[in-house]
Amino acid sequence: MRRRAGVLAAGLCVLAAGCVSAGRYDALASGADFAQGKAALRGAPSTVAGSVESTRKLIWTASLTVEVQEIAGPAQAATDIAKEAGGYVQSRSDSEENYANLTLRVPAAALKDVVGKLEALGKVTYRSMSSRDVTEEYIDLEARLANMIALRDRLKKLLDKATDVKEILAIEKELSRAQAEIDSMTGRMKALKGQVDLATLELTLDRKEILGPLGAAFKAIGWGIEKLFVIRE
Repeated sequence: MRRRAGVLAAGLCVLAAGCVSAGRYDALASGADFAQGKAALRGAPSTVAGSVESTRKLIWTASLTVEVQEIAGPAQAATDIAKEAGGYVQSRSDSEENYANLTLRVPAAALKDVVGKLEALGKVTYRSMSSRDVTEEYIDLEARLANMIALRDRLKKLLDKATDVKEILAIEKELSRAQAEIDSMTGRMKALKGQVDLATLELTLDRKEILGPLGAAFKAIGWGIEKLFVIRE
């Protein structure tokens, strides 16, 4: 009994000395079953990496500016296009029907098709599309999360065996820290998956300036005056 209590106390002292990490929990990670589990988890990244080479995790973003005759119709059409593709409008802002800015979230696999349909709404004046590879980050999170879950479970087993009040409090403190890291990593993985599954498309609809005969004449005069000053300079 004294020997077991000494091992628990020594392990918890090591835990209290460092920051929360897989390394700091190693002092408590005794037992062949747990050692084997950790070894398997350490090998997980390379194994998973091989299986995802052909399916990289990419976060796609696109930006598109389209000049249109009026705003209301094309804005509704853009909304319908996003919904038909399995996406939605995340946000929208407009001003006096002169322009509208829409942030669309659409399935990554349908992004190019959606962009093509949006381009048909009017005259495209700007377009861009890019991706960010988060495969390694995701794999690293998966491995760290699996390790932390295993370490948390090991701490629970130690808590079941502990009898001393100080030992119980120390283990519960480490359990709380481990759970906090698990929650944080789980949230980050969920966020990454959401960004990978749904691409972000920033759409700007600009109302085309329509000039009557008088407006066109004034515009031509202004253009001529501007050129005249340039020539004099």
